Amino acid sequence: MAKTITLRLSDDQYDLVKRYAEDDRQSMNAWIESLVDVEDMRRRCAAHGQWMSKNPGAVSFAETWAEQNLEALPRP
Repeated sequence: MAKTITLRLSDDQYDLVKRYAEDDRQSMNAWIESLVDVEDMRRRCAAHGQWMSKNPGAVSFAETWAEQNLEALPRP
């Protein structure tokens, strides 16, 4: 289920967001949503990096598995 949040922006912030959205030819909502998506991806990548640093055995296994899969591909 989609949730709605309300952002409270000063007039200056509103004008700045509006200008950025117009420059990207997007609605303000779409522009803010894409910004939130980028931040979400950044946080997920950071969490994944932390997990990988705490689980070197799993990383090594995945690398070996990937190399085997690449070697099994037919060569052009």
